[in-house]
Amino acid sequence: MNNPTTTRPRYQGNYPATEQPRSQVHPIKAEIQKNIGDFTFVARFEEDREAIAAFKNEGLIAYRCILSTPDGRTLGIGHGLNVLSGQNKWLTKSVKWAHSGALISAVTNAVKFPDLSGAPTPDFGLNREGLESEFMATDKQKSYLTELIGNMADEDERDDMMNELGTMSKERASELIQQLKS
Repeated sequence: MNNPTTTRPRYQGNYPATEQPRSQVHPIKAEIQKNIGDFTFVARFEEDREAIAAFKNEGLIAYRCILSTPDGRTLGIGHGLNVLSGQNKWLTKSVKWAHSGALISAVTNAVKFPDLSGAPTPDFGLNREGLESEFMATDKQKSYLTELIGNMADEDERDDMMNELGTMSKERASELIQQLKS
């Protein structure tokens, strides 16, 4: 009745339950090792003007976070929102919650970190060029914006806008062109 029983360890997949030789690494351990180490990415924050325009609320705090690799490949885009109101009146906390929410959302939306092994990864029909042509600013928009931004007097603002060009959406580019033309 009180006999101790042992169970075989169960792994996902069809791996042998027998003892592995010490020189051979178990497939699960090998997969875990691929994901251990330092990952470098860039988290770029900007005001989420589309959300502000959509919600039309004076107390809205909205951020967009673009998570990308150091070479500029976008990994994920996240949005963080908070609203100042009678129940939520702490400005500093509200701003920090919206800011943190954008980062958490971007990390959650990033489907994976870049594969460090150099092996080609499947794109499931979502290749980088296809996504850029659908969401990111076009080359024509970037070229025209470069010309418009180059005519600006404020050097700091000009540098900030030039740095933003690489990750700018079509809507943001169109909005900025209209703003700079007037």
